[in-house]
Amino acid sequence: MERNYRLLWELGELAKRREEAFRHLEHCRLCGQECGVNRLAGEVGICRSDARLLVSSYGPHFGEEPPLVGRGGSGTIFFTRCNLRCVFCQNWDISHQDRGLETTPEELAGMMLALQHRGCHNIKIL
Repeated sequence: MERNYRLLWELGELAKRREEAFRHLEHCRLCGQECGVNRLAGEVGICRSDARLLVSSYGPHFGEEPPLVGRGGSGTIFFTRCNLRCVFCQNWDISHQDRGLETTPEELAGMMLALQHRGCHNIKIL
């Protein structure tokens, strides 16, 4: 089965989407806080994030309904510095305590491909 992202890569669409995504970091309105900082210049928003990716963990997850996890699990990637501040967050230790490895976009893509290779049904980023 041919993956859709391969066609997007071949057509140059992924490069366009990457550039557009980074432009959103110049006057950040990516989350509901809409603080408008320039994360590319190193400014830190209400979410405590700059332009770096900090990954807490990643791997297959089987704790969802069967249609969501398929046979191989749902490939889950947890970032740190969540901006939602949910009072009863079940993932507080990995999503709010700034514990994570700084990750390049290429390394993040590698994580996604590794999850695909392990047979994960989908990829979700939290």
